[in-house]
Amino acid sequence: MKTIKIQTNSVQETMAIAKNLATNIHSGCLIFLNGDLGTGKTAFTKGIALGLGIEDTITSPTFTLLKEYEGRLNLKHIDAYRLEGIDSDSLGLYDLMDIDSVIVLEWGSFIQDQSLNPEYIINLEYIDENTRNIEIIEVGS
Repeated sequence: MKTIKIQTNSVQETMAIAKNLATNIHSGCLIFLNGDLGTGKTAFTKGIALGLGIEDTITSPTFTLLKEYEGRLNLKHIDAYRLEGIDSDSLGLYDLMDIDSVIVLEWGSFIQDQSLNPEYIINLEYIDENTRNIEIIEVGS
């Protein structure tokens, strides 16, 4: 397991970190994004999308639960905030995970399923209006 800690001072820096990460990920990759509301989870996902060659506007899937985008690798952006305590079998999460997509799961820690094995766990922490601490944990495949 490898951990990298970075502090960013703008949304653009946060997106650049995520874009750089996306150059190293592959289809089927599961990424958990953790952080309080407003810490930059959707901004981080926007950066991943840029790194995957996705030109669509990325918005939070809070009310739709899932948004899908096409690029060099497809992206499935899932928000589990409203799903706390529900197991992934009930949600059919395994049906969403395919070899052609990168899965970004916001609030992944809310899903009570130990068999979900993220390759990356990204923890975002709000410091002030512009500054975020980002911890990237590479768990492995």
